[in-house]
Amino acid sequence: MRVALITPSLPTRAVALAECVTSVAAQTRLPDRHLIEIDHGREGSAAVRNRLAYAADDCDWLAFLDDDDLLYPAHLADLEQTADATNADFVYPFCDVEGRNGWNPSRDFDADALRQGNFIPVTVLVRRQSFLAAGGFPEHAEHGWEDHALWLQLLDAGARIVCHPQPTWRYRFHPGSKTYAGQTEAT
Repeated sequence: MRVALITPSLPTRAVALAECVTSVAAQTRLPDRHLIEIDHGREGSAAVRNRLAYAADDCDWLAFLDDDDLLYPAHLADLEQTADATNADFVYPFCDVEGRNGWNPSRDFDADALRQGNFIPVTVLVRRQSFLAAGGFPEHAEHGWEDHALWLQLLDAGARIVCHPQPTWRYRFHPGSKTYAGQTEAT
């Protein structure tokens, strides 16, 4: 399994990006490539992720990590093991949440619940072939929630989606995050 880890960033997030990169470097199973792009033109995270996913043509799996989040050391190893053991096309882990008290999206997979609303953050492992066949992240998804739109496309295409039910990363919220501020106002 060759894994490309993809991280979009913004020019104002140098400190967060450095922390993110440090968490990647501490992986017990390093990615084969860590592709990072600073979105100077504010094209949006979907466009950046798609561009980097297409550039990762020597990898058969894609992992995504936003620049303001952190991986625990066994993140990639755990997701790879789950993918191998279940023959999954898409593996998502539980997470710990920082900066949003009382909220956590972590839950077991339920296709019907996913159709009702997103509970899978973008920090996933997906077969590159499945990602490409689904068309990648829609670049003009409603409210900028391109991750949920892609998960639904994968689900509709018959992708095998599997949950790794232990936290492998930290989901960090801050006032300038896309979840709080929106795509165009994120800082």
